[in-house]
Amino acid sequence: MLNEIKEIKLKKLENLRKAGFEPYPEKTDRTMTNKEAVDKFDELQSKEIVLVGRVKSLRPMGGSAFAHIEDESGKMQLFLSEGDTGDQGNESDKGFDLFINTVEIGDFVEANGELFATKTGEKTLRVKKWKMLAKSLAPVPTEHFGVKDTEELLRRRYLDLMMNPETRDLFRKKNIFWQTARNFFSKKGFLEVQTPVLENIPGGAEAEPFVTHHKALDRDYFMRISLELPLKRLLVGGYEKVFEIGRLFRNEGIDREHLQEYDDLEFYEAYSDLKKGMKLVEKLYKEIVKNVCGKMETEYKDNIINWGGKWETKDYFKLFKQEIGIDLDREVSVLDLQEKADELGIKYEKNYGKGRMIDTIYKKTVRSKLIQPCFLVGHPIEISPLAKKDPKDPRKVLRMQVLVAGSEIGNGFAELNDPIDQRARFEDQSKLRAAGDTEAQMLDEDFVEAMEYGMPPAFGFGFSERLFSLLMNKSVRETVIFPPMKEVANKEGKSKNTKIAVAIINKGAGMELWQELNTVAHLNASFAAREGKMLFYQDSIPTADEERIKLNIQHAILIKAAQSSGELYNLLEDCKGKKLAVVEFTKEMIDTTDDKKIIEITNKKKASDLEYLGALIFGDKNLVEELTKKFELYK
Repeated sequence: MLNEIKEIKLKKLENLRKAGFEPYPEKTDRTMTNKEAVDKFDELQSKEIVLVGRVKSLRPMGGSAFAHIEDESGKMQLFLSEGDTGDQGNESDKGFDLFINTVEIGDFVEANGELFATKTGEKTLRVKKWKMLAKSLAPVPTEHFGVKDTEELLRRRYLDLMMNPETRDLFRKKNIFWQTARNFFSKKGFLEVQTPVLENIPGGAEAEPFVTHHKALDRDYFMRISLELPLKRLLVGGYEKVFEIGRLFRNEGIDREHLQEYDDLEFYEAYSDLKKGMKLVEKLYKEIVKNVCGKMETEYKDNIINWGGKWETKDYFKLFKQEIGIDLDREVSVLDLQEKADELGIKYEKNYGKGRMIDTIYKKTVRSKLIQPCFLVGHPIEISPLAKKDPKDPRKVLRMQVLVAGSEIGNGFAELNDPIDQRARFEDQSKLRAAGDTEAQMLDEDFVEAMEYGMPPAFGFGFSERLFSLLMNKSVRETVIFPPMKEVANKEGKSKNTKIAVAIINKGAGMELWQELNTVAHLNASFAAREGKMLFYQDSIPTADEERIKLNIQHAILIKAAQSSGELYNLLEDCKGKKLAVVEFTKEMIDTTDDKKIIEITNKKKASDLEYLGALIFGDKNLVEELTKKFELYK
């Protein structure tokens, strides 16, 4: 059916060109928007104007036709007739017939004419001339019978924007959201800066980072999980008020409140403190809510949120004791917390330390009860490695979070500026990481060194677009214009883009069996490290007893045999020329595990002089099979 529709559209495209029309012209002579034409209707009558837009409806009526076009500002009705409507060559009969026979819903057109009102009072453009601006080749869903599947709308957001004006309005509000925040800080003398996305050490948050490879420098970098540490370095350098709105990347799960890629704002103010910072944040949030929503009450799920009143301050330890029955003012062990989690049916990883256990229990119990806007203060030191200790209670830190509708929508500290204390806390985090906690923070020596030069006392705070999604009563994914989505799979659960990996072993090298197995293992590990989670249909499979088994990659893997290093070198050159992913394994890599020696020896040889023990090729199935067809399967 779709192929037949496209064939019809292609035929109409051909007819346009035969008639001398360019269906994709370089420019238009538009004189105003549709909304401007409606608003200035009285003064524009009898004046010739040029409007543009996508055709949203089309009603031929013998020798005349009505249509609606829509630009970003709104709709305008068009009226065309045999006697009045020409094309850009101004031939009336030809222009009207060509419009009726070639223009369809979804096309972009330019219409030149004069305004008038129909008998029903609708403001309309009587078209004298028209031209095609862009001929659509795919059928555009209608407003009433269009795409209803939410996943499909998110995957093809352009269709969502095309069909649903409320979606377009959503992202205009999101622009107001960030502009309000930007203007708020600019008016208060803050300097907006841009810091690197690629970092040597990810820091400033507890999250698993993405890793990427820098080809020019031939080294791996982490994609930032926070804006915090670079901004605090600027306080060391002498700036007193800084902020940044930037993109963060966290390699964690997707749910209503979390995405792996999202926008975040952080600000830092030297010589400020927790109380001053809380006042500033409350004022900021209220200004954002007013500008974005036009009112101080919003809905989220089943709750009415009142942003306009005075926000309460809640104590972490008191709430934890009231809800859980554990007094964090007393000595509490990891075992105590695990037993309580088991009692409450809360899942946790066995390698979790005390801080992670407290935080896990809190998030599953206490947090969900905090509905109206409030500040949560007095967090345990174990979950706040970058916040200053409370001088009145060393078990707590000077930290606050903004909580609304059971969700954290902001996080701030009286910033830790004692380099000795900071190092000790980083070292504690490193121990947790070594024990298997992938979200624990790494020791950032450069940041500690910067702090040793002296960082003034400061307040810092950050919030993300989660706040916007809460104001809109939507999941965060719905409020991202192009959210990350799983690749569409076919009925067998495989990628629609069929790919294959072929590992080829050099049988002519005379390797022992363990060396051949070692070569295959290294090729696969190197390949997987570079290609990452894109290889998987999904990460793991749940079992009946709620354990998780890692799913194998969704692409086929073959092992073949070559007879010489030269064969592998020629294959690798061909594959690189075809832009396929390749991994090599050379004799130097099996002779020694010392990477510096491997680099030193390899630097002295040409690529053609290396002895290749194996290679792995990955990419389009047909192309990889064609390039490797001369090699026999490994036996």
